[in-house]
Amino acid sequence: GDKKIVDIAIKSAKSAQNNWSALSIEERGKLLRSAASVMEEKQAETIAVMMRDAGKTAAEAIPEISEAIDFANFYSFAARDFGPSTPLGTVLVVPPWNFPYAIPMGGVCAALAAGNTVILKPAPETVATAFEVASHLWEGGVPKDVLQFLPMRDDETGKYLVTHEGIDGVILTGSFETAKLFTSWKPDINILAETSGKNATLIS
Repeated sequence: GDKKIVDIAIKSAKSAQNNWSALSIEERGKLLRSAASVMEEKQAETIAVMMRDAGKTAAEAIPEISEAIDFANFYSFAARDFGPSTPLGTVLVVPPWNFPYAIPMGGVCAALAAGNTVILKPAPETVATAFEVASHLWEGGVPKDVLQFLPMRDDETGKYLVTHEGIDGVILTGSFETAKLFTSWKPDINILAETSGKNATLIS
C-alpha cells in the first residue's frame, strides 16, 4: 500500500545520499543555479499552474516565483559558509498551501545545498504547483532519487512518513498546531519549523 511507497522512497533517498553529499558545495551550488535558470525560463507556465492550482493572481504569482529563484541562488552561495559540516541525511519538507512555490523551493534548496537528500510532501491543496518545484530542480540537474516528490493526504500514511525512522529532519512551514501534532507523534523529532504567530506591536 501507500506505506510501502514511503519505505521505497526513503530507501532510495538513503542509497543516493553518499554520492550527493560527496559532491563539492560548488558542484551542488551549480545545479541549484542551473535550476534557477529553468525557473526563469518556465515563469509563464508556472504562473498558469499557480493560477489554476492555487487560485493565485498573476500579481501574486510573479513575486513568489522571483522569491523562489532568489532562494535557489542564495542557498547555492550560502552553502559555502557551512564549512565541512555533515549533512543530516534524508530531510522531509512539508510546506503550506498559501505560498506553494516559494516556500517549498526555499526548504528544498536549503536542504539540498547542505548535502541532504530530500522528500517533498506537498500540501494536498497545491500538489500541481509543488510538482513544478520538483520538476524545475530535476531539470536543473538534481537527480530524482536525491529529490523525491511524495504527494499524500495528511492521514495515517502522512503520519507514517513524518515519524519514519529514516527521516533525519523535518522542515515544516505551517501552523503551530501542526508542529505540536508532529511532536506529539514523535517526541524526539528533529523539526525545523516556521510556525504561525500573532504578535502585538506597540508604536509610541
